[in-house]
Amino acid sequence: MFGPFCTGIFLFLALWGTVFMAVLGGLFYNQSVGLFEDLPSESKNMETKPWKDRVNNWNSLYQQNAYNCWIACGVYVGIAVLLSLRACCLAKR
Repeated sequence: MFGPFCTGIFLFLALWGTVFMAVLGGLFYNQSVGLFEDLPSESKNMETKPWKDRVNNWNSLYQQNAYNCWIACGVYVGIAVLLSLRACCLAKR
């Protein structure tokens, strides 16, 4: 299916994706101001609510984005495991 070179490239990309998503999830969890623009848009009715409610909404959006990044990190780990198994199979040939 995949040759050793292609498997190596995909394994590198999976490992890089794992590191990137883990770091990005940590930044969202710590509510990095630089990532504020990457939060989903607020609903129209949230613009008329008090400031405290809006801040609580932003906090929950940061948390949800952090969890989404960590889920993607887990998917990348799974892909890296599968690619590692494939590399072992190719090495035994």
